[in-house]
Parts: sequence; structure tokens; C-alpha cells
Amino acid sequence: MSVAGTKGKEGKNLLSNIWGEVPKKQITAIMGPSGAGKSSLLNVLAGRTRTKGNLSVSSDVRLDNFKVDPTDVEVRKQIAFVAQDDSLPATSTPREAIRFSAKLRLPRSTTEEELDSLTETMLKELGLQHCADTFIGSALIKGISGGERKRTSVGVELVTKPAIVFLDEPTSGLDSYSASQVIDILHKVANAGSSVLFTIHQPSSEVFNAFDHLILLNKGLVMYNGSVKAVPDYFESRSHPVPPNFNPADWIMSVAQQIPTEQLKSDGFFEAQPVKGAAPAAEGRNALGDSVHSVKGDSKDFEKPGFLTQASMLYSRELKNLVRDKGSIAVRFGITIFLNLLFGIIFKDVGKQPNSDTTSIQSHFGALVMVVLSSMFGSAQPALFAIPDERPVFLREYSTNHYGVFAYFMARFTMEAIVTFFQVLVACMLCYFLIGFQANFAMFVLIIYLVAMSATAMGVFLGCSIEDAKMAQEFLPLLFVPQMLFAGFFVAVTLLPVWLQWVPYVCSLTYGIKLGLLAEFEGCAGDSSDPGFTNCNQIFTNVDVDPDEKWWYWLVLGIIFAVTRLLALYVLKKKASAFY
Repeated sequence: MSVAGTKGKEGKNLLSNIWGEVPKKQITAIMGPSGAGKSSLLNVLAGRTRTKGNLSVSSDVRLDNFKVDPTDVEVRKQIAFVAQDDSLPATSTPREAIRFSAKLRLPRSTTEEELDSLTETMLKELGLQHCADTFIGSALIKGISGGERKRTSVGVELVTKPAIVFLDEPTSGLDSYSASQVIDILHKVANAGSSVLFTIHQPSSEVFNAFDHLILLNKGLVMYNGSVKAVPDYFESRSHPVPPNFNPADWIMSVAQQIPTEQLKSDGFFEAQPVKGAAPAAEGRNALGDSVHSVKGDSKDFEKPGFLTQASMLYSRELKNLVRDKGSIAVRFGITIFLNLLFGIIFKDVGKQPNSDTTSIQSHFGALVMVVLSSMFGSAQPALFAIPDERPVFLREYSTNHYGVFAYFMARFTMEAIVTFFQVLVACMLCYFLIGFQANFAMFVLIIYLVAMSATAMGVFLGCSIEDAKMAQEFLPLLFVPQMLFAGFFVAVTLLPVWLQWVPYVCSLTYGIKLGLLAEFEGCAGDSSDPGFTNCNQIFTNVDVDPDEKWWYWLVLGIIFAVTRLLALYVLKKKASAFY
């Protein structure tokens, strides 16, 4: 595994001539200093890293001595990967997380009773019965402990009875007791028939001695490969004996870091080990070898749950998250209530004032603009942050074939549509009557709702395009400011530079404002005998509103919403496929 050089820089070998095996019914640890290549090796074996761009990967990976391609979908079905960060839904419980995985990853012929039984067995084996119905939690939501969260992550992956289990730093951030518990769980997994391979950085002596097999990496090379029990004799025979009462793990790491590589080679480390030749595949034998735990994928009994099941499970989880995350929903609706009450108080009854008064009609127009802007901000911002926040969970579940991108996208869209509707309804009920808007109430709600959903679509698109919530926050001005500048209420469209006059036509806020103005002032602008005709007409001219093109405004607003949503779906699928 190597990275090609660029701009005159030399390339770099990340892993060179790595060899070893993961014996059945044993747990194998990969150790080494930071930068030794532990995670890189694990990702190659798990099929999460492949040749791409400047990265070149050349490997010979065997499963039961049969050569396989770890990036192949059928091979990856036999692999469970538990990442270092526990990517689990914060408001789910261990019971729900394990059952969710089992429901979507096991054959659709599996009955509900069998799923319940498997879940209970998994909770018992992992020692999670006492916290089975407690929230998993996150930085902002109180939940189970770090060790319990790690065991839940293991349980989520074990429901498919994988041939191999890979874990990246499974004891990271855990105290010694919790780390020992995790290692005990891994022994149970190995004894059940799965091969277990994991990376670990600096284990305690108790944890280290609990390993069966060790692969020690140093600068992308294999420094030691063999039984953990043989480590002291191996290092002593090479003039680096483990001092008395010293943690062997600490000692071998110290030797690897402090002694120059050339000296270690002369001392007898970095032994070359030829890889066994591949046995010829017997006719009719599964190409993956005897370790495959499932039958052929073309059996009807082993068909995975379909789109409707995936979408309904995701929707149910989204609904539970909405109900359980009371803090977020309270803040969202609390801000909506506060702002629209404030608008109602500040602009009280301005909608009932005569349009013939210039000050009154400007205030009326300003009230409409503030309500529309508030709905855009209040709905787009949560949507923008939601995707980056859920990205680790989505990527883990998508990569392990829980569900498709479209099912995930539709479940999120359904929940966003429902929450946004009630948010808009609450806002309109508060401000509509206080301000005295003249539009039909149902039409007013519909216009505000479409603006909010279009803004939500833009937020989702931007959220799918970036990787984390912090970056999403930096992009907020990009989402809002251009729309505000080009919507026509700060500066008349006719006064914009000629080369920028096309921009308002691709902004959803532009059409929302135009529809709102038509709903509020269309009668006034159409009657030349009305004293307010001139004022209404002037506003229509400034914002470039044409009553005869109302149908066009509705159509374009709908097109912007649909296109942005589809682009978000495309970007999400592309990034998810590229990530793994």
C-alpha cells in the first residue's frame, strides 16, 4: 500500500510486505506505534480501502486459504467492522439498535419472534441486559457508559454471524475494567466461530496477556507475528528482554519506538514469512471458503427486507428520535414561537392599515418579508446540521448494507416535511392574526410552507455536500445571504447589475416573496380606483411581480424544491459510495 508522490515529492510506502494470519477461535491484536499502519492494514483487510487516486493497494487476502477480494460486496457480507468511534443513534437503546440491525440485515423470512430471541440472546451475551432500555446517548444526551456503548457496537455487527470481525481500537477511551470486559466479549465471539482481528495502541498487562495472537507493526513492516505467550522469549533472543515486573506491551512499544529500524533488522526483527499458496477451489465449493456463515444470496428464503421495510424502520427511528430528543424540538419550536410573537407585537395590525399610506404599506411589506425570512431560517438551519450530525451513523449502516440511500432519504424527507409543517403552522397561527394579514389563511400557510421546504431542501443539499457540523455552520451565510440580497426587498431587481439580474430567478425566496405579495396585495394592485393602487403597484414593480405569472411562480418554486432534493440525493449517494 503506497501513496504516489506529487509536485516533485517522493511517494511513500504505508505498508510493505505485510503478512500474517488470524487463527480461528482466537483473538488477534495489531499493535504498533502511531503511524505504524495499524488502521491502514485493518481498512485494507476489511475492504474499506482500495486503489484510488494517488493511493495504490496491492494485496493477496485469503479466507480459509481461498483468495478473495475484500472490496467485493459478497465478501464484505462476511465481515463485521466496528469503528473506533461508536456511530450509534443517540436516542436509541441497545435493544433497539441491535434489533434494528437484525431486522434490516437478516433474511426477510426471519420472524419477529426470532428477531426478539436473537436480540435478547445478544444482550445477555454482551452483558447489556441491565441497560438494554437506556438511551445510548451522546455528548448532549445522557446515556450508557463508554464500555456499554462499545459492546452495543459489537452486538450490532454480530447479528449477521460474520466470518470475520474487525475492530478499530475497541478499548479506546475505556478504563482498564471496561477494556477487560470488551476483550472477554471478543473471546466469546471467537469461540462462537468468528475470527477476530483488532487494533490496539497501549493495552494494560492484563489486557495484553488476554490476547491469543499478536501482529506488531513498525513503520509499515511486520516486526513480530506470533503467539502473545512467545513475545518475551522472542524479544529476549534478540537482545531486548522484557524487564522484570514490566508490562510486555509497554516494553515492545518502547523498543519499536526507540531503537532505529536498521538496528532492529540486524537484531533479527522484521522476519520475512512466505504466504501459503492458495488451495485450488474445489468444484461447487463456495468461492469464499467454508467460513461463510450464510447460504447463497439467490435463495428466496434469504432475501433481504425490501424498500418499504427499510423506509418504515427508518421512519420509526426518526419519529422516536423526534419524541425523545425533547431539548432540540423544544428549542426549535421555542424560537419559532418567540420570533413570531415578536413579529406580531412589533407589526401589530399593520396588515389592516390602509394601503394608501406609504408608511403603512411599507410596514405591511416588511412584516411579510420578516415572516418569510424567519420560516426560511428556522427550517433550513436544522436540516443543514442534521445530515453532518448523522453522517457517521448513516455511513456505517449504509456500508454494512442496512438500507439504501433512497430509503434513508425518503424517511428523512417525510419527517422533515411533518415537522416543518407544524413549525410553519404554529408560526402562522401566531403572526397571521396579530399582524392582520389579508391573504387567505390556508393560502398564506401553503406559501410559507413551500418556502420553508425549499429552504430545507437547500439545507439538506449543502449538508450532504460537506462532512461535519462545524463546516456546515461556516456555510450558513452561503445559504441565506445571496437569497436575501437578490429577493428584491433590499434592492429593486431592476437596479441590480445587468450581469447579476439572472440570479433572482434561481432563488426560492424570490418566488416565495412574490407569491406572498400577490396573496396580500393582488386586489389592491388590480383596482386603479383604489387610493393605494400606486403604492401596491410600486412594490410589485420593485420586486418584479406580475399577477399573470402566478402559476409560473408556483411551478418554479416546486421545480427548485424538487431539483435541489434530487441533487442532494445524488450527492449523498456518491459520497457514501466513495467513502467505502
